[in-house]
Amino acid sequence: MAINELTFEDPSGHLVVITSNVLSRLLSFRQLTPDSHEAAGVLIGERRGAHLVIHTISEPGEGDLQSRSSVDRCGTHHQAVVNDAFRNSSGTLQYLGEWHTHPEDYPQRSSRDRQSWRMYLTASVPMVLIIVGRKHLWAAKKTEDVIMTLTKT
Repeated sequence: MAINELTFEDPSGHLVVITSNVLSRLLSFRQLTPDSHEAAGVLIGERRGAHLVIHTISEPGEGDLQSRSSVDRCGTHHQAVVNDAFRNSSGTLQYLGEWHTHPEDYPQRSSRDRQSWRMYLTASVPMVLIIVGRKHLWAAKKTEDVIMTLTKT
């Protein structure tokens, strides 16, 4: 079965597009069994004016700390993926935000998520946040200190 791209919109009409290959990879990390651990990575894509298009992600790997209900993206490979994408695209592809999974059907941001994003995701340009649940994706955009939930179009 082919997976199509997924598009979200903020209240101003600005779009976040998750390409089909990225969506397929994100869904592959869903926590569908009782022994599956949370997974995390970074989102890499391009800024098209006010719109963001996610073309690739970094995936869990060596150095990451994973358990059923938490994940710390500690592996140095995440930054290497961003650096390679930026270099190979002559600067078109860049770090756009973060993704991780939750072991719930309809994921919601936790207090730990909010605290981590406020502390470590400090950009003046909009960044994307994605939580992959078992049945649904939660997406938001963070600009400075404001986290705005996005609507699926």
